[in-house]
Amino acid sequence: MHQKTRGIVLHSIKYGERGLITTIYTESFGRMSFIMQGIHSKKSVVKANLLRQLSLLEMEVDFRHGHELQRVREIKNSSPFSTIPYEITKSTQALFLAELLFKVLREEESRPELFAFLYGSIQFLDLMEEGISNFHLLFLIQLSRYLGFAPTNNYSASEPYFDLIAGKFAISPPDHPWHLKESESEILSKLLEMNYQDALFFKPDQAIRQTFISFILEYYGLHLGNKLQIKSLDILKQLFH
Repeated sequence: MHQKTRGIVLHSIKYGERGLITTIYTESFGRMSFIMQGIHSKKSVVKANLLRQLSLLEMEVDFRHGHELQRVREIKNSSPFSTIPYEITKSTQALFLAELLFKVLREEESRPELFAFLYGSIQFLDLMEEGISNFHLLFLIQLSRYLGFAPTNNYSASEPYFDLIAGKFAISPPDHPWHLKESESEILSKLLEMNYQDALFFKPDQAIRQTFISFILEYYGLHLGNKLQIKSLDILKQLFH
């Protein structure tokens, strides 16, 4: 079936000498894998520079239900980046977020609201001028809402401990190790109320930022039932050390 769809590039691996298998999160079909042959050929309909992490695409595909690998007729850039590939703080975040999305987005079905959130968030990152080092934290908190395990923001002076397993704040520290300290829990409650425009007002020291990215990944792993091993995390931490 010939169909048009938008897509977001998540991951590519080499296929043979001149091909790639590229995983793309599509608006119409959810997560799909596409075989891209002769990618470096002058006659190729797909250019390699279109397949960078988080690239936003307009695609014409030959969709075949039940096939593990799909084929494309045409790919073009639907929203060209101005800064993400060229600024180290943004390109590193794109690398990290693409790897995480590759691991957590599994459904092969259309989820328009989730796609719109991802597409708009990536566009926002490309346009950001301040607060860039906080983007990934706010993105992951907001993404958890679409994945079904958003933290409940019931923080108060009488409930000052965030319980990662329960996903909410508690009166006292739970009897397991997956919880935040009082000071960390207070910061989390503020993060839960922020949007991307607020990123420039959040100015934690680097230790706090490192603590929170580790916390959020731990939170994701607990609620997905699978500890996330993100190879690009070390690069991200070195950038924001």
